[in-house]
Amino acid sequence: MTTKKLYCYVDESGQETEGRIFIVSVIVTSEKRDELLHLCEMLEKESRKGKFKWGKAQHNYRLEYLRQIFAIKLFKGNLRYSTFRNTKDYDSATIKGIAKAVHYKEPKQKYTTRIYVDGLSKSKRHEYGSRLRKLGVPTYKVQGVTKDENNALTRLADAVAGFVRYVLDKKDNEAEELFEKATTTSVLIEV
Repeated sequence: MTTKKLYCYVDESGQETEGRIFIVSVIVTSEKRDELLHLCEMLEKESRKGKFKWGKAQHNYRLEYLRQIFAIKLFKGNLRYSTFRNTKDYDSATIKGIAKAVHYKEPKQKYTTRIYVDGLSKSKRHEYGSRLRKLGVPTYKVQGVTKDENNALTRLADAVAGFVRYVLDKKDNEAEELFEKATTTSVLIEV
């Protein structure tokens, strides 16, 4: 039996809140990774969000992008997030969020994970890998992603983290309705 490969694309939102709220978003995929990547790239163009990060994209474009993402069944269950409150230990929260996302729906067969964390420094890769293994996540590789090498799935993780944070912080009926629909249909899952 071959070892299944899981790919996790990770981003967060909330460090500037001084620990009040911190969101970790993890996009988990396996054999459909290339298809999801292509879909994200296509929807970035169609929605006019482009390759902008959540905070830099126009509000209506970023909501349209997520509306389209949430409507595609292929994404169902792959968009996971964790919410942490009253903590400034962002590394621990990120590591716990990744572990919870992977354990939410683990493969039944033997598997390994390749984890791509937006902005993770080279010096922290080993620490993340070691701590994740202690939490039962079989890691093959933990890699930081710089601004220049991020891909559409990393940008989706950024959009999910930014969106969840926006919904929790703001009173925006349109965003709240979109969030409710995405969570009710299990496209977006809190772990």
